[in-house]
Amino acid sequence: MLTVKTPQQATQIINENISSYEKICEIVSINNLLGRVLFCDICSNEFVPDFDRSTVDGYAVVASSTFGCSDSIPAILDYKGEVEMGQEPDFEIDKSSCAYVPTGGQIPKGANAMVMIEYAEDFGDNTRAMLKPSAPSQHIIFRGDDVKKDQIILTAGTILQTKDIGTLSALGISEVMVCKRPRVGVISTGDELIDITQPLKKSQIRDVNTYVLCSAIESAGCEPVKIGIVKDDFKALQTAVQKSLKDCDVLLVSGGSSVGVKDATAKVFESLGEVYFHGIAIKPGKPTIFGKIGEKSVFGLPGHPLASYFIFDLFIRPMLYKIQNAKEFRNSTVAKLTAPIPSNHGRQECVPVRIFEQNEEFLAEPIFNKSGLISVLAKAQGYIVIDRDCEGLSKDDLVTVTLL
Repeated sequence: MLTVKTPQQATQIINENISSYEKICEIVSINNLLGRVLFCDICSNEFVPDFDRSTVDGYAVVASSTFGCSDSIPAILDYKGEVEMGQEPDFEIDKSSCAYVPTGGQIPKGANAMVMIEYAEDFGDNTRAMLKPSAPSQHIIFRGDDVKKDQIILTAGTILQTKDIGTLSALGISEVMVCKRPRVGVISTGDELIDITQPLKKSQIRDVNTYVLCSAIESAGCEPVKIGIVKDDFKALQTAVQKSLKDCDVLLVSGGSSVGVKDATAKVFESLGEVYFHGIAIKPGKPTIFGKIGEKSVFGLPGHPLASYFIFDLFIRPMLYKIQNAKEFRNSTVAKLTAPIPSNHGRQECVPVRIFEQNEEFLAEPIFNKSGLISVLAKAQGYIVIDRDCEGLSKDDLVTVTLL
């Protein structure tokens, strides 16, 4: 019999007994930064851009020289020449002149606006007619508009994403100091399990959880350690756990977390350390275990891959970010339910959904599944969480979808 904690209680217990992890930095190439956690603030050592540049193809002008111009009364300006991409202009612009500048080209000194090429005319006599007025600063990105020198551009704890790598590359930063990745071990238990490389026989199933969890661990900025399959045997699991914790900072054991005769995970944790809870009022994932062995956090996860993933995403991922001092973010969207969802289990419920767009709004289609089906992970784009005190949701309710 499990004595379950609410999800809020489980989160609090995990946070209060978080794994001890010595934060060490390492320098990593920009090619390998995705998902890594920044160890310290990064300041810009230059302006971005480092020159005033045009955002359109057209003519650099002094804005006041175009005031009041139109198709019928154009502003006639002397043509100084063309700015070559990647070249600094060797001339200046005054109120009587203009110069052609392509998109991204450097604005000549003296100019403070651009007139788009479609609003100008070449008279063929070394003059250009401006047919539409331009305001000061129009169509120009000025030096430092993007990033100022000595400005903090990324702060410690940032989980580096594609957009951050773009910023670093714009600044010419090819190596960054990040947190050394915590090592998270994964053990799968079960007499029926075989590795995915082995031929499948009747009554056997492939070890899905090792690969799902290792992928999830890596996405949380940590280093997955694939330990492999251990049979449903107390001594064998105890030995595997002891050995794994010598090289890992956190350990996940999937399967064997229920209270059946052969479910040994909780007993092994208790024999080596302390179990803080065994059971969370959540569906799926009720038989989840959390404990500590020495100073290291250990989790017992359900054998069902979907339940295992949800427990990782809701409880373990935040813990892994926390020990790295990372600023956790969640990708989510608001969508309208396409069908009602009954929910009166007295447990918080995670419901996988498909997301699609219709009539310029996002819709969330619940994926109702039988326990144990693993194809749901492939079908779902996200999931919604229904509070344990909620008796269900109605069709057309707006819900927050956490994206997978």
